[in-house]
Amino acid sequence: MLDSLNMPKSTPLSQRDSSQLVSMARDLVGISLDERKTDFLLGRLNRRLAFNGLNSYSEYIELVKKDAAEKLAFAEALTTHTTSFFREKLQYDWLMNEGLPELCRGTKKSDDLTVWSAACSTGQEGYSALFVLHQFFDNTPHCSNFRVIGTDISRPVIRRAATAVYSGREVADIPTELRRKFLMESVKSPDVFRIVPELRKQTKWKKANLATTEGLDGISADIVFLRNVLIYFDPGTRETIIDNIYRRLRPGGFFFTGHTEASQVRREGLEVIRPSIFRKVS
Repeated sequence: MLDSLNMPKSTPLSQRDSSQLVSMARDLVGISLDERKTDFLLGRLNRRLAFNGLNSYSEYIELVKKDAAEKLAFAEALTTHTTSFFREKLQYDWLMNEGLPELCRGTKKSDDLTVWSAACSTGQEGYSALFVLHQFFDNTPHCSNFRVIGTDISRPVIRRAATAVYSGREVADIPTELRRKFLMESVKSPDVFRIVPELRKQTKWKKANLATTEGLDGISADIVFLRNVLIYFDPGTRETIIDNIYRRLRPGGFFFTGHTEASQVRREGLEVIRPSIFRKVS
């Protein structure tokens, strides 16, 4: 928990400023916020005011409008980056036991198998998928060329995903045998771990916007994870994002969502395989 002495003093947020910030969040990031719930805006943006030495949200709104760097910082402050290794583990179990065998039956040995973590945060989702791929292909020589692509709108989380350094608390959900195989423990800093170089080389992390398609060029994936993200968007933006995912998912590929948002995925060409697991119909 952060020391309360280090927290910047809260600045009042008027209804007018709240409405403008919600509108900017929709236009710049595509996320839908309730302007009546000011605690979220205060919690995410109060530090930006302190960082810029501003005394009011009206001043901050004007700064965001005219400053490209702060516009980006605004977008990053509002996005949520909650993640963990093997979150929603049943999906990884299904991928190991059913999804990968099915994909490999229709994939040539020379083909690359690509996993796309579409809102990757600090990388745990993508590396969890990579652990599963290695477990599976250790016993299956077929279609053994694979990689993970991670995209996110936030630059700091992308940098951390690429660095692949995690605390002992963060790696606690990784099974012991996988920790021994795929993690290195720091000699100088106890309880600090890093993903082994062999796996880091199989990943690519880059900034992208799922709503505008900025940064999505060249992505073509067999497996896509986009979990607990769609709930933050309005219906129109959700539809756009799902379409952008669909266009980059190869025929026969799988699309994983969060369980709470699976009912929001409705698109011709996507069939339900399991709750929160979809297949792109060939």
